Amino acid sequence: MQKTLSVENPHSLKDTLRTPKSRVALISLTHGVNDVYAGFLATFLPFIKENLGLSYSLAGSFNVIVGFFHIVCQPVIGYLCDRIRRPVLMAVGPILCGLGAVMLPNTASYAMAVLFAGVWGLGSALYHSQGGGGIGYVAALDRLTRALTWYNIAGTAGTMLSPILAVWTVKTWGYKGLFVTLVPAVLTAPLLCFSMPFLRDGTARNEKKGRGLFGTLGAIFAVLYPIWAVALIRDLLFQCARFFLPMKIAEEGGDLRSVGTVVFCVTLSGTLGMPPMAAFARKWGERKAYCWSLVSGLAVFLAAAVTAGWLSVTLYLLGVGLVYSTLPLTISIAQRLVPDERSAASSIVSGLAWGVSNVLMAPCGKIADVIGVEAALFLTGLLPLFCLPFLMTRAFDAPLFSSSSSSSS
Repeated sequence: MQKTLSVENPHSLKDTLRTPKSRVALISLTHGVNDVYAGFLATFLPFIKENLGLSYSLAGSFNVIVGFFHIVCQPVIGYLCDRIRRPVLMAVGPILCGLGAVMLPNTASYAMAVLFAGVWGLGSALYHSQGGGGIGYVAALDRLTRALTWYNIAGTAGTMLSPILAVWTVKTWGYKGLFVTLVPAVLTAPLLCFSMPFLRDGTARNEKKGRGLFGTLGAIFAVLYPIWAVALIRDLLFQCARFFLPMKIAEEGGDLRSVGTVVFCVTLSGTLGMPPMAAFARKWGERKAYCWSLVSGLAVFLAAAVTAGWLSVTLYLLGVGLVYSTLPLTISIAQRLVPDERSAASSIVSGLAWGVSNVLMAPCGKIADVIGVEAALFLTGLLPLFCLPFLMTRAFDAPLFSSSSSSSS
């Protein structure tokens, strides 16, 4: 059974900050702080592309760099997070993530932009690898599901706020003023270390004996590959929409405010769809929920391709929302299939899938160079078709958590 560090009858500020509820709130807060930089690249990409004279494929290479760190770091750190007691990665991650995101539109060369895209990707991978596992350590076991929910809500809120903050800051102080946005990341780092010097006690380790890093990750992936494949295709659709829609708006004469609005709405559309999609899955089953979301998303994308103007953009956003609303279902199924390796499972179906989708943005950008943004968006809408064969596998028959398994690792 997993043990949780707790403080009974807190009387001081120090004790209050070290209660499970306070720690969950603080980790959730830092998730929002970390993800507030998530939309900076998408918002500023048209400016960076024009300022540095890049092609679509070179512009897409920034996503490749970010994806590389998610691919390499998240599964490995997901495996190691049960052996890391201090919240160092959660503290350092947002600072690196913010520094990279802020420097990207302030660089004068493609080489420097690539460097800071790497800093951003590394920071994001470090935080997410330990953040989700950290919630599992500090939360009261009977409130773990609720704690993870607030953790994800905070991250989504940060992602939605990201383009708004980015545009407002640039409009107010210019691109150099973006350094002001680093203040929350710098302030929350020491607060994290003070409130939770250790995420767990020395006896909370749950290890699989006889397996190394690659053996464990390989065994997990052998179970989760259908879930991972669906997550990859879903994330690629989201990435393409967040990449091509701002480009479409910019090419049609939209300003920075319009681009930022579209980036915000891409994330908002998926977030608004998550609660009703979860309710649909509870009533009709997760496989049916997936099929409905993918087929309806495909239909809406096709409708967007044959319309024009803001009606087309609105339909694209609706299509993204229908497909991306399945994100919580993916993580839930993965953790049910591998209940003893939940951090690694979550890293594979979220971090690894997200990273590979970032890497695929380079060839997607090359395709857009050849056929144009409009045609690239049309092809993006066809991606849900590739999910359907994986939905027929037994992985999507994963049983629901029992009350006991939800409180043990």
